[in-house]
Amino acid sequence: MKRFLMGIGIIVLVLLLIFGTYNYVTATEETIVVGYLPTSLDSALFVADDLGMFTKEGLKVQLVPFRTGADLIDAANKNQIDVGYVGITPVTSAIDQNSSIKIVAAVNTEGSGIVVSNTSNIKNASDFEGKKILIPKVGSIQDVLFRYMLLKNNVNPATVNITEMDVPLMQNALTSGKVDGYVAWEPYVSQAKVNGTGIVLMNSNDIWPNIPGCVVIATNRFMTQKPTELQKFLKVHVEATDYVNTHANETAAIVSKKLGTNMNVELEARNHIEFLAVPTPVFEDNVLAMIQVQEQLGYVKNNLTTQQLFNSNFLP
Repeated sequence: MKRFLMGIGIIVLVLLLIFGTYNYVTATEETIVVGYLPTSLDSALFVADDLGMFTKEGLKVQLVPFRTGADLIDAANKNQIDVGYVGITPVTSAIDQNSSIKIVAAVNTEGSGIVVSNTSNIKNASDFEGKKILIPKVGSIQDVLFRYMLLKNNVNPATVNITEMDVPLMQNALTSGKVDGYVAWEPYVSQAKVNGTGIVLMNSNDIWPNIPGCVVIATNRFMTQKPTELQKFLKVHVEATDYVNTHANETAAIVSKKLGTNMNVELEARNHIEFLAVPTPVFEDNVLAMIQVQEQLGYVKNNLTTQQLFNSNFLP
């Protein structure tokens, strides 16, 4: 029964993402519109919203779900959102193409993984040749991570059938035998392990320790016109991140309610995510290393600097 209800929850979430994302254009001028993806990586955002932390700072915040980081970045470039919780690679690609958005805080490191079917003969990188593997989007963290793993093991990504699919749908595609594996963000990696619907072949830490995950971005218009509101928003983000790091069970309950997942899945997912709000020198160095991989893959053209990417002036 529980598994049935979780399945219904995932279906509802996907329908909301497909049909409900763009209703946010009706938001008032006083509202901070925040884009996010349905992932455990955004736990701090969900905690802040659920516990009324934004309201306590006098902020009116509207959360808007997106299917992919690319969709979220497109909305940010059109000033349809003010702030976004999004993977690092769509951000670096956008800034490489002269987007005026900036990274104003960190969110997490790691938090992705590769899942294969229970009957799979995939044991190492060379076994992916000729297989069909799902990713959320070309250029996403999961795509870059997977291609990086292949290249590191001297496997040409062109020999793998890499296909896009919405992350919440990947598990059903795997169990129905339509694909050989998928690369996803949490909790959809841990979900396979806890539910027994797949084998976690590699977590992101196995491929790239401390790989940058998601970041908080802000539009140039929001930074320029409402700097005080952004400072208050990031104050909440830091406090919510501290809460996530010290209240495992409470956070898992909030996130499972938000995503329609099992609480045990969320507790397992936490084991594969490191949450942080303030970018560290190591985090920034790994972002620059990620850009080098993106350049190798043809996803970016320029050697971006931390000054082009980050604006930490609004952090408390």
